[in-house]
Amino acid sequence: MINIAICDDDNDIIKTLKEAISEYSTSNSLEFKVQSFGCGEKLLESKINFDLVFLDIEMSGIDGLKTAQLFRQMDRRAKIVYVTNHSECALRSYAVHPFDFVVKPFKKERIYSVLNELSHYLSEDTENEAVIQLKGEDGPLLLSLRNIYVFEYTGNRRITVYTKSEKYRIKGSLSDIFSLINSESFVSPHKSFIINMEHIDKLNSFTLYTTNGIEVPVAQKKLKEFHNEFSRFIKNYIRQG
Repeated sequence: MINIAICDDDNDIIKTLKEAISEYSTSNSLEFKVQSFGCGEKLLESKINFDLVFLDIEMSGIDGLKTAQLFRQMDRRAKIVYVTNHSECALRSYAVHPFDFVVKPFKKERIYSVLNELSHYLSEDTENEAVIQLKGEDGPLLLSLRNIYVFEYTGNRRITVYTKSEKYRIKGSLSDIFSLINSESFVSPHKSFIINMEHIDKLNSFTLYTTNGIEVPVAQKKLKEFHNEFSRFIKNYIRQG
């Protein structure tokens, strides 16, 4: 069962999306459970974990971008697809890393394409997701890369590893860490930090913040390189059909 949410204040759009999902379900022998919400507030109140969320950006009340930011605090795994009249809104949506971006008016085939990609993603063996073994102070430590937010070097070959709600002390250097990581999601904005760009919430001139509130400095001499890396990373998430 694949759980899908539609959040839009236009009933015609909701109807069209439901019809496209139903037709795709029948032709591909896949089972979808679809729930619709007329505003961002209702979606957030549901507190349901979804595999995919079709989210209108321009809604009355909380708009789609704010809804997505709040939704991400509850659910990091759901794929968000923005449905909007304005393609330029994609540039403002980087913080929640959209799965796709559908511009109105759209044909059902556009929705089939989104569902094809979702099905492919969900069919991958998630049990084989990237895991690294680190030298914990109390022995070997295994952590999923996607769950790591920040590595902070604290001196004397000691590193603090931050996840969403935990932190661990390990031995080594940041160069040791980079040699273990096989992921383009990680970047070093400062000589004492490595950050997972999947978890960046916002950034100011020389400071960035993760979605769980960790503050990370960006060194002036690394500022241009970091922005280039982050821009590349964002472009990989924002795909327009």
